[in-house]
Amino acid sequence: MNHLCDISDEEFVPFLHGLGVETYKKSFEWMLHDPNFAEVLKWLYMNLDHNNALSAREECRYIELEKRKCLLTSDELEASISSIQEQFGGLCLPGDQDSIEDVKMDIIMLKEQLAMLERHEAIVNDLTKQNQVIKEELDVELMKLSASQRQLAEEETSTGEQCLALAEEVDGIVDNVIDVVADSLNLCGNSYTDKEIASKFFTFGPFEAYRQSQALFLSHFDLYVSKRFSNKQNDKITDQDIRTALTEAKNMEERLSDAVCAYISTKAELCGEQAKLVLVANYNNVHPSQITVCSMEAQSAVEILDQEESILDQQLQDAVRHFVSSRTNLAVETAARAALNIREKVHNDLAFLLETTHQALALDKLLYCALRNELRSIEELLHFASHLRQYVMSENEAVCSRIESMNEICAEQALAEQKLQTSDVLQNTLYSIFGVESSDDATLLVRLQSELQNRIRELNDNVADGLNKKEMALVTYKQSSKPLKDYIWDGCTKQPNCYDRTLASMMHTLRQEMEKVDRKVLDASGQFTSVKNGDKKNLRKIWQWFLTDQAKLLSVMKSVQSRNYM
Repeated sequence: MNHLCDISDEEFVPFLHGLGVETYKKSFEWMLHDPNFAEVLKWLYMNLDHNNALSAREECRYIELEKRKCLLTSDELEASISSIQEQFGGLCLPGDQDSIEDVKMDIIMLKEQLAMLERHEAIVNDLTKQNQVIKEELDVELMKLSASQRQLAEEETSTGEQCLALAEEVDGIVDNVIDVVADSLNLCGNSYTDKEIASKFFTFGPFEAYRQSQALFLSHFDLYVSKRFSNKQNDKITDQDIRTALTEAKNMEERLSDAVCAYISTKAELCGEQAKLVLVANYNNVHPSQITVCSMEAQSAVEILDQEESILDQQLQDAVRHFVSSRTNLAVETAARAALNIREKVHNDLAFLLETTHQALALDKLLYCALRNELRSIEELLHFASHLRQYVMSENEAVCSRIESMNEICAEQALAEQKLQTSDVLQNTLYSIFGVESSDDATLLVRLQSELQNRIRELNDNVADGLNKKEMALVTYKQSSKPLKDYIWDGCTKQPNCYDRTLASMMHTLRQEMEKVDRKVLDASGQFTSVKNGDKKNLRKIWQWFLTDQAKLLSVMKSVQSRNYM
């Protein structure tokens, strides 16, 4: 290496100082230019590391081992190092900065992955605990809901039975009322003529019992209707429905209280007015027994009113309690359903979060593996680039010589192509066949070919005309020579007459003509042979193929061009 390489004094001098070498402030450029030292110095710079410099203790230990002859050879040392590296994968040698950086990077990435996995594990544990707590709460809520459902079913059954009982009671009361009214009407009809009985009937008649039955019937009927229509529930209940139901319950309670108070006061006033009316009606001619009877009736009416009041109070308390309990159960059921929906939504969100976390973990693992593969591929690419660089440096001269030879071959090929383009064998052959000189006119060959085709057609026409004329002359000759033929071939033997002088002269003339024809044929065959032997470039065959077989002429032209190209 005679030229200045990529190692400079600023990099090499500190390196020598790190190895403990004194440079005495001298430059090493002349060593880098010297072919005897340049390769050695570059190898030292590329393969040695100041971290491998031995300390004083290590030097003493090395001297002792050398004295004891315990040092390993280079092959044994390489084999031991390779075995240790095979046994402990990923182990880097001292001074190998690249391997150390890779190991540090792997440790950092593994620590980050471990921290991420720990975070994921903590999150998953928290989610598991939350799911367990939510599951327990949902179990409790489900137990409550099932108990509420069973209670509602039982209440519905009992309410239905009570409704049926109340309906039967109402039917019975209605029947009794109808019987009382019928009896009263019968009695009134029977005592219509008797004024004394009629006055007693109207005075002490069963109208009071009728009014009491009517009031009891109305109270039972209102209670039946309230229980009958208050048990209807809506499956789709909202908070607004709960608020509306509670407001209606409060309003219903107030209305019931007001109605009961008004009924009691009205009932008391009615009883007082009725007592006054009875006293006014019976004021004249009052008998002590009538006073006693009236007092007894008033006492019984008061007792009946007390009983009805207690009954109404009890029914009112029962109705209010049932109404409040039903509305409370409805509010509790609605709140439980809302809480259950919220818990289900939270559970679905947590399940989606857990699935997303698993997907993110799998994606993180996949990205980590892809990054490792990419780093491994980059490392292999760097090794391949290093080997390729060494190979190019070693094969530089051979490649240069090969490139030069290929350039020469390309130049020769270009010259051959240029020569082939400048000298067109086919065009020259066609010009020689047509018997004209070479010209740059591209339409000359086309004109010559058209003229040649015209001449060929004219020759074909002339030959056809001549043939027709010869045939006509032959027919005429046959007709004219028929008497002569009959004259020559006469007799019974059908042999030519050889003793006629005219016939002998004609035979002699015919023999001479035949000899002339034979000489012409021999001359033509000799000329053909001489032309064939003298045709060294096969121009006659090319001319023949040009006239008869153009495909064969084209193949011969291609072969000639390929031979000239080669």
